[in-house]
Amino acid sequence: MQVEELLTLVEIQLGRDHYLIDSDIIDKFILPLPAAEVYDAPPYIEGMVEWNQEMIPAINVAPLLAMDRAADSKKRRSMIIPAGKVIDTPMAVSVDEVCQIRKVRSTEVMPVDISACHGIEDYVKGIIRVMEETGNGTEQMVLLYLNLEKMMRELLKGKVARPTPGFYVWRWDTGTIAHS
Repeated sequence: MQVEELLTLVEIQLGRDHYLIDSDIIDKFILPLPAAEVYDAPPYIEGMVEWNQEMIPAINVAPLLAMDRAADSKKRRSMIIPAGKVIDTPMAVSVDEVCQIRKVRSTEVMPVDISACHGIEDYVKGIIRVMEETGNGTEQMVLLYLNLEKMMRELLKGKVARPTPGFYVWRWDTGTIAHS
């Protein structure tokens, strides 16, 4: 008898939309940290934040998905991705809300119509239908299952340089980042 693989996914909210991402690349969820700005950085780089006595990049994936941040900042969180999971340094990825952890069978991941995710098709692993309990009963939701690891790898082809204390500059790297 074959054992069906269960995926542990984190449901996050960006703007009004909910997405699923793999939980195995996330170390912890924290309240957002104050960020030092990075000169000439792309819009998805929020800045540099201090984590465990080192400065790490803070990334906002909402602009990549062509959406605005949610107005309610009380639920905003940063996901700490440890060194080695995506790049060789840790990073903080901000989301509007961490909703819940979901266990999903791998057979429930369905292919997605590329036209439904124009512009981000390279970062979508599939769609997953989930049932959600609401005040009016049970409602079915369809969530995009994002490849956050690939998204972060491709985004961080630039490097943050620090010409003077407290002043960070984004420098584009012409080399490639190794994929695992």
